[in-house]
Amino acid sequence: MLKTRKTEIAFFVLGVGMLSYLVSKFGVDKILANIQRAGWSLVYVIGVWFVIYLLNTISWKLVLGKAGKKISFPYLFMVTVSGFVLNYITPVVALGGEPYKVKKLSDAIGATNSLSAVVLYRMVHLLGHMLMLLTGIVAAITFLPISNVLRLILAGAGVVITLVIMFTLAGHRNGIFRRLQKFFGSYAIFSKISRALQAREESLEEMDAIVTETFRNSRGTFYLALISEYISRALMAFEVYLIVNGIGVEISIVSALFMFIMYSIIINLFFFIPMNIGAREGGLYLGLESLALPPLLSIYFGIVMRIREFVWVLLGLLFILLTNEKQPVQPSAMTP
Repeated sequence: MLKTRKTEIAFFVLGVGMLSYLVSKFGVDKILANIQRAGWSLVYVIGVWFVIYLLNTISWKLVLGKAGKKISFPYLFMVTVSGFVLNYITPVVALGGEPYKVKKLSDAIGATNSLSAVVLYRMVHLLGHMLMLLTGIVAAITFLPISNVLRLILAGAGVVITLVIMFTLAGHRNGIFRRLQKFFGSYAIFSKISRALQAREESLEEMDAIVTETFRNSRGTFYLALISEYISRALMAFEVYLIVNGIGVEISIVSALFMFIMYSIIINLFFFIPMNIGAREGGLYLGLESLALPPLLSIYFGIVMRIREFVWVLLGLLFILLTNEKQPVQPSAMTP
């Protein structure tokens, strides 16, 4: 218990430190001024992200299957939010929250199942994101008056995204851990990694069975989880719509979706930047310019989104403290 509490405090201190640094760099005066300018639209944006995180949690609960019965929904919601928050603020290739999630679920479902559950949800999360990006690209090429050069760039991005979707679906169907073992075994430079994975062959098979279980045997549940993730991404485009209309600039839903995919693609290209500092604003700038809207609006966009993130980072840090006790097993999952 003492070791667990120390780990939770370490996560919390890391988060508070990064948040304090970002707020000081951003400027408290600037934050307060833009909160006033955004008005009620900022409240709506924060509320939209409550729904987004709720959908993320529903998706994860669905793909967890039987193991999900051992974890209460409020607990899983807090782990989901705090895990994403750690991803935002840690400079570890936006994956700082994944070890945290593994740790938080391991008490209830075991370390192996926990790792598989986190990887499985990450794959569904990625798939939902890629499908929404592909939808946005098709909509932009079809309905928006953008340049032919940009159409070609988006079409190329669409091809890459389609390949990612196919690869991710293959992972859901056939597993991923044994495939990684075979990949590392094909190259001498990775011989040490390959031998380490070979020594855990049974565990890898067990983990792959968990990853493929929902897709193979509960296809309806898998698609429900995917739809939940897809809708959560659609709400991110709706966030753009709310912010723009909140300052009196009218744009269509398709234009908002286009701006979302533009900043999302840029963020994915610069995934190693903590809290996407500068990357999102750059993507928004390109999106606004392509739509003949004032590109400098991207600064305002970035500020409002950053304030929204600060609010959820604070909540995520609070959730880290609230979940620092061992997760109790749900009564329905206990053996009589």
